[in-house]
Amino acid sequence: MDRIIRGVIAVALIVYLLLFSEQIGDMLLQVSLLIFAVMNLISFAIGWCPVYQIADINTCKKG
Repeated sequence: MDRIIRGVIAVALIVYLLLFSEQIGDMLLQVSLLIFAVMNLISFAIGWCPVYQIADINTCKKG
């Protein structure tokens, strides 16, 4: 479920940035949001999140 949520957030954020970037205005904020979205998309695609590993979080249910 966590993986799906990250994928949905990533796609929604990328679409928002592409369609409504002028509403955000600040280029640094746009780039930061894009990096966040791409990282979530990569995490969704490969099933591994570097932030979760650093924080020692595991959302995988066993059994």
